[in-house]
Amino acid sequence: MRITRIEPQKRRPGRHNIYVDDRFFLGVSAETLLRLSLRAGDDLSPRQRETLRRTEELFSARQTALRYLSTRPRTEREIRDKLREKEFGDDEIVSTINDLKSTGLINDAEFARMYVRDKTAHRPIGRVLLMRRLLLLGISKEVAGEAIAEVQKAGNQEEAAMAAAQQFLARSRRTSRRDDPRKVRQRLAAFLTRRGYPWDVVQPVLKKAIATGSASDETE
Repeated sequence: MRITRIEPQKRRPGRHNIYVDDRFFLGVSAETLLRLSLRAGDDLSPRQRETLRRTEELFSARQTALRYLSTRPRTEREIRDKLREKEFGDDEIVSTINDLKSTGLINDAEFARMYVRDKTAHRPIGRVLLMRRLLLLGISKEVAGEAIAEVQKAGNQEEAAMAAAQQFLARSRRTSRRDDPRKVRQRLAAFLTRRGYPWDVVQPVLKKAIATGSASDETE
């Protein structure tokens, strides 16, 4: 089998059609052509044809991953799931992920640290909820735990929970609700738990926040 001509695709710049024995054989990227040094007149053995297909498939898989990464950073699992969704083979998926990891475009540890910093920058959130969300994104429990511990130092947990509690109580006061202190405490405890704070953090914050809130009501 011989390549009889190579033509650029009219509607897709950067891609070319390869014709073998005057019949369409495969559409490929300019990168694949350059990498394999393909030209009209070249003979293609069965092994070379397979190499051509595999090279183009790898290129397509990498381009798909890069487009997916262009919107925001992704975890390894997210990239793997996207490539499976696009029906790439296991070999292409593994090769693509290894390539992107080697260049730093996939880095679960850095993703986890960035995620924790972003989620706690403007809205207090607890470790339990952070861990749950990171696990759902495909971050391992060990990597997620290290990221949370690094970004949220132990001493900051109670401070963050206290800030969240004060915001909750301030909103309650603005609605002019004068509920029984026990009901306020129950709602606040539920709110902090939903935010992902463990009970050993919630308990002391409840005492401080309720006491501070009561004192504020008395001075109003």
